[in-house]
Amino acid sequence: MSQLLTPTSGGLNPQIQTTTAQARLKVLSPQYISANGLESRPTEWVPGGRPIYGRLPGASETYRIDFFNLVTESNATGNTSVKYEVEEVGYVFVPWGESITGPTSLEVVETGGDQTLLIKSGSVVWKHGKTGVEPTLIDLEVLDVQSGKYELAYQLVYDDAPIPQTYAVTDFALTGQPLGITSSSDSVIGWRYPAVNAFLNTDDLRWSNEDSLFPASAQPAEAFIQWESELGASYEAITLRCPVGTSYSGTATLSYVDSNGSLAPVQTVNVSRDSASQLFTFDSISPVSQTGWRVSFSELTVSLQSITVTGSLTLLEPTSSPSPRATLVMYPSGTLPKTVENSQGEEIKATYAKLAEVDVGNAFNVIDINDTREIIRRDYVPVANWLTTPFDRDLINLYEQVSGYSLLWMAPPTCLKQELVNLDSYQITVVA
Repeated sequence: MSQLLTPTSGGLNPQIQTTTAQARLKVLSPQYISANGLESRPTEWVPGGRPIYGRLPGASETYRIDFFNLVTESNATGNTSVKYEVEEVGYVFVPWGESITGPTSLEVVETGGDQTLLIKSGSVVWKHGKTGVEPTLIDLEVLDVQSGKYELAYQLVYDDAPIPQTYAVTDFALTGQPLGITSSSDSVIGWRYPAVNAFLNTDDLRWSNEDSLFPASAQPAEAFIQWESELGASYEAITLRCPVGTSYSGTATLSYVDSNGSLAPVQTVNVSRDSASQLFTFDSISPVSQTGWRVSFSELTVSLQSITVTGSLTLLEPTSSPSPRATLVMYPSGTLPKTVENSQGEEIKATYAKLAEVDVGNAFNVIDINDTREIIRRDYVPVANWLTTPFDRDLINLYEQVSGYSLLWMAPPTCLKQELVNLDSYQITVVA
């Protein structure tokens, strides 16, 4: 048995990238500056102006993107006045020189027949920065999508909730994993050998479908153990080991359990034995992501010491700080939720990067795909705005005082008024 977790990303997930290479100066041609709107702008020496922010180089950052729309606010009171609210939005990022239908464009297309959608990989840009997403396949028949029009979008959240990561494992015990465990012995109150014991990875405890404390009439009429996980896993092999000294002669059948509780038989094996004890080994499983598994036994007096798996499983990894993330969602047109619940259980406004509106027919077929992406060509790093705001305010204030020095500070009545204004800005009230 091995508790080694191997990241499927190759073992590296760098948070900080460094280089020892010398930096090279980038010289932009006049044609490039003109085509991309990078000309210098006049300094805004007015209240609310941005003399620093407005003159930052824009070759690698889009400082002037508005990450919000003004939309009509729902009005259920009958008031005929029009109200507006701010709706935050996200964009699809496609760098200069790349096609908007390329492999990293987040384009939605049909693939493998007219019942499957492919969402290409790419990046989503919003006020918290850039978030990369992997390609996704959507089987409309498997999801039982009814006929009608649906909006496909990435729901954007800035949160510190744990992030699911996929790991490759070999002969791995599921001890400590968040599982829903049930068995045929659960109906008997006071059972001394519960099913959870098979997942504890210990020699002292076991699950048994037989308990001599109860009469024969109270013993289970069937023998099975089942576990479910909210996070998907793809097992290539499952090993169920019996306690030392047992002597069984029956078979075991592995089945997948869907969300409705229906069983799909996968494989039946006979009990075998190695140098340690008897065991049931399912080792010819097609690696398909599932969330529920059940093993049924032909012999009622079975007991298990441990259960280990080989394949890939998904674990929730805690984050050290909040980070932006994107979740693919599909809702009937016009019904995208306005709010979403964060990791603290708070309702916050939802932000979406829309991809497409898909028209689905009665046979789960795609009738039409209407591209609704809002595409930007230049990257965005949100530090520029808030980092320069206080310095812009101070510089504008200083400029106003220097440019109007004679009026503000050399005329006594005006000077006193300016002092009163400054005191008032610090919430100091002067009483005559």
